[in-house]
Amino acid sequence: MDRGTAGPAVAQPLKPAPQAPSPYAVYNSLPGIREPHVRKSSEAITLLSEATSAFRAGLAVDDDAVYLLTDDVAYRIVPGSDPERFPLTHGVAAAVTRSNFVYWSKGALWRLPKNGDKARRVTALDREPQTFMASGNDFAWLTMIDRDQFRIQTHDGTKTRTLVSVTGRIETATMDAGRVFFVERDTEASWRIGSVSIRGGEPVYATSRGGQTPAKLAVAGDIYYYDVKSGELRELSRDLSRERTVTHDLICSPVAVSARIYCPNVEGMFEIARHTGAKIMPLFPSQARITAVGASSKFLVWLNDAGPDRLSLKMIPLELDDAN
Repeated sequence: MDRGTAGPAVAQPLKPAPQAPSPYAVYNSLPGIREPHVRKSSEAITLLSEATSAFRAGLAVDDDAVYLLTDDVAYRIVPGSDPERFPLTHGVAAAVTRSNFVYWSKGALWRLPKNGDKARRVTALDREPQTFMASGNDFAWLTMIDRDQFRIQTHDGTKTRTLVSVTGRIETATMDAGRVFFVERDTEASWRIGSVSIRGGEPVYATSRGGQTPAKLAVAGDIYYYDVKSGELRELSRDLSRERTVTHDLICSPVAVSARIYCPNVEGMFEIARHTGAKIMPLFPSQARITAVGASSKFLVWLNDAGPDRLSLKMIPLELDDAN
């Protein structure tokens, strides 16, 4: 269910989670810093073509592999190797953790190890989640209780815990470094971005905004989203206290972020450094509709709509050099 004004205010203080050291500049990239990006003249590699609608497929990526999620099969693809197949009922909404696929089937939550072991039942879960999200080995899910009642929940190994219960709608959610970030539509006219720890505690919120909600949030240290009303690509600090415009006059939906920002639209794919006023760098034109995009420190991947009930999964490796 992936659905400007003064700087946002925070409902209560929130200390940013500590970040793991990185071999390159990920946060607040500046001109001249060496960081992984698409080299000029890089050729796209087709990883997989599948008789599945690109609009009914999920995409995930980490530094080791690319994951394509369909209704009944999950693929794990290490570039240069044959794809691995995992049977996964309702897999399009699954989460990909460091060690497992987490998914819903037959009234229960299941964990399927990537090493090929058998799936194990985690807990009973009557309602099928709208979507799952994961970071490391943590995971959570979003459930619609009724039209205007949503919950974000997790399982801590012993019991299911509710992290957020919303009267209104949660339009999209994602997860990074132990926190869930979500877009809540609190009224017909306004929405706001919220955040809650996977360990529990009160959620915090940025200032409410008007117009259409972002289709997706991308989190890599800070939060990035495309604001439809203003036509701006925006960055919100992880503690939700500061917001700025990265660039404007560019449609960017969906969006992926690693060391740099990647924006597909009807004209093709674009790359943008993570600093205010960064140039919008066209990577390649695309006549095919790009329905999903993902990025890690090693790969830029995306799904093309290749026709009725057919998709194409493509990749460009990200490399270090001195160009910007």
